[in-house]
Amino acid sequence: MHLTRAWGSVAKALLLKPFDKVAQGLRWRLRHLYNRGLYWLTCRHRRRLRDTVFVGVTGSAGKTTTKDLIASILQRHLSTGQKNPGSLNWPEDMVRVVLGTGRSDAYCVTEMSAHGPGEMDLPLALVRPSVGVVTNVGADHFSAFKSIGAIAQEKSKLISSLPADGVAILNADDPWVLAMRSQFPGRIITYGLAADAMLQGGAIASVWPERFSLTATWKGESTHVQTQLCGTHWASAVLAALATGVALGVPLAVAAKAIANEPPFEGRMAPVTVDGITFIRDDWKAPLSTVEPAFEFMRQARAPRKVIVIGTISDYPGDSARRYVQIGRRALAVADCVLFVGRWASAALRAKRDGHDQLWAFHSLAEATSFLAAFLAPGDLVLLKGSHRADHLQRLILARMSAIQCTRSHCARLQSCDACPLLHVPLHGPTAHEAGTNMPADLASLAVASRPTGADQSPLIVIGLGNPEAGRVNTPHNVGYLALDVLAQRLAQEWVAAGDLAMVARGRLHGLPICLIKPLAPMNDIGPALVQLARDFSFDASQCVLVHDDLDLPIGVVRTRMRGGDGGHRGVRSILQAFQDDKFRRVKMGVAQVGKQQSVLDYVLTPFPPAQLAVVDAASRTAADRVVEFMRQPISHDAA
Repeated sequence: MHLTRAWGSVAKALLLKPFDKVAQGLRWRLRHLYNRGLYWLTCRHRRRLRDTVFVGVTGSAGKTTTKDLIASILQRHLSTGQKNPGSLNWPEDMVRVVLGTGRSDAYCVTEMSAHGPGEMDLPLALVRPSVGVVTNVGADHFSAFKSIGAIAQEKSKLISSLPADGVAILNADDPWVLAMRSQFPGRIITYGLAADAMLQGGAIASVWPERFSLTATWKGESTHVQTQLCGTHWASAVLAALATGVALGVPLAVAAKAIANEPPFEGRMAPVTVDGITFIRDDWKAPLSTVEPAFEFMRQARAPRKVIVIGTISDYPGDSARRYVQIGRRALAVADCVLFVGRWASAALRAKRDGHDQLWAFHSLAEATSFLAAFLAPGDLVLLKGSHRADHLQRLILARMSAIQCTRSHCARLQSCDACPLLHVPLHGPTAHEAGTNMPADLASLAVASRPTGADQSPLIVIGLGNPEAGRVNTPHNVGYLALDVLAQRLAQEWVAAGDLAMVARGRLHGLPICLIKPLAPMNDIGPALVQLARDFSFDASQCVLVHDDLDLPIGVVRTRMRGGDGGHRGVRSILQAFQDDKFRRVKMGVAQVGKQQSVLDYVLTPFPPAQLAVVDAASRTAADRVVEFMRQPISHDAA
């Protein structure tokens, strides 16, 4: 019966597969026709709105805030109008805002983004703005465009598309934006801090807890502009909004008053105070170009303690690990405590210059939440800098208000976490590591106290990573154990149990003391167990060598490294997080898959085929030789 059902399922799949492809193609064609119909209706409706002023805003940063400020100014002066909500700036969002604009609306302000080459074309065709505002040209979406010049060219389409009687509002402080003057023969108004800007800003101030303010001058008239924004980098957005207002006939003083009470947009340097602790939410997106302005705000701010939490940074060239180290060092220069959360967190540990630097790395947000719950105190100022799509750092705040269940490391939802239906829905079957349950309750136990070491009086601690469960012998995840077995044979020592934490072998090799450790904790939770061993045996990270598998190296290849991030290895990640130190020397043994591909979990826990055992055995001896080389070398963690 089961066999019959199985064959029936296979036959059904084979018969229906061609029809599935036809259905998929039909759905795509229908969706395409539906979109084309909507675009046609939008363009037709737009032609009817002859008396409505359409304002298009683009730029690498500050678009949403600029758009909201412009809308506030025009609402005060022109009464009725529309704007696209939030940061919704895709073509379908342009359709909604244009179709939602009626003949009685005096204005419509739209934020236009270019996520890749050519993506400005359709929004411009739908909106047909008569006023074009460009805030700046930076590295946002650099990975898609590959150069700043290409980004500037795409943004400039807004200006070149303006009608002859339109107005271009350009940032005089940005050379890429100012160069767009050549693409428009009509009326141009420049704004900025530059002396030759037509609408000029000066007397900028934003020292927390005071909000951003400046003096704006237009045709000899000056006025004080007070806002609710945080950070001097909002000067461009404020001046762009004021320039748009005066270009459309709004008196400068009226425009300034209109934006005085406009709150910061959610996730854009927006303050939230809970339990006397103020969080500055700059967690909507985090291209590298936006990191320094946020850090400068923290440097100038007045607060008893300053804390910076950093998630996922985007849009930068070069090596990611090196970039996170640079960010970490810059953050340490302006804050009393720095936390990194997410995939690259452990790489940032190298930013520590000594054991006293208050820099911590947590792979999951749940673990960072546990740390901050005990660490933060009333009066603290906390900057949350990350990407909403990748990090959802807002949960660090929500967790202080009520118990939340969501510990998802990756979430593509663009909505605010406090309105998300998954906030109180736990992950299906979370591991202890994902849920943060392996966090030590005592914050002091997160790092082992440093003490001077030397090869002449302190043993080299060699830690082989593996899974202690029965049946894991000769699997890719256990090559660390195999290399330590080779070293134990050379020592002529037996393995001795150290309670239920590890198997240990001690001795002298080439006249130097050495201690071999096979931790018995599950691989992903190995860190806290190793911290306890470090306390019992009195050693720290600088004395240790980790021997472990590496899925990126071919089988048989052995590499060494002086320090660094976890490279995606969860056991290494657990250790770095538990010690909050990356100064573990590494011996990495290649175990990359050959031939038939399995899931990573299945592969690393499946025994090597007999044909590969000789290669693995040779690699174990090579790894042991590399450990001996480490014994003979002075400790230096300057090189990666």
